[in-house]
Amino acid sequence: MRRVEEIIHVVPEERDAYLQQHLNPSEKIAQILWIHGIRNQFYFNLNDLILMSFEYVGRHFHKDMAAIAAYPEMKDYLVQKRRKDVPAEEQMTTNWWAPLKRIGSTLTESPMPDDEEEELTLEEQYRSMVSGYMAEGTVANDISYDEDDWSESIHI
Repeated sequence: MRRVEEIIHVVPEERDAYLQQHLNPSEKIAQILWIHGIRNQFYFNLNDLILMSFEYVGRHFHKDMAAIAAYPEMKDYLVQKRRKDVPAEEQMTTNWWAPLKRIGSTLTESPMPDDEEEELTLEEQYRSMVSGYMAEGTVANDISYDEDDWSESIHI
């Protein structure tokens, strides 16, 4: 499973309709998303922006995203323009989306000791947890972020 996050700007006059459509997708839209590995979508408000998060459970992210976009039913469902393709002077008057860049993660593994470690003192347990040890390959790479998408930074 991989988590994907996006920031979405929808012009104010279309925002309520957008949220209504996305928080209550048609059965056909829900089936398309499900077939292509989209699970557990969440939407959040941040001033005039929408933050969207979903879990991707498929194996071919870019192929699945292209397949979703190819369905005629998705034409009016998806925001078509990426932020990097919208001139700065048009960004407040145009609908756009952009992937959020992951900057870190915490609690990706249980901090609790195994049965064999129970005899460690609390101080030893604490020191082993804060030592920064992280097993190779425990955190999936972020496959949805394009480096050039946030050439200028948004400070929220």
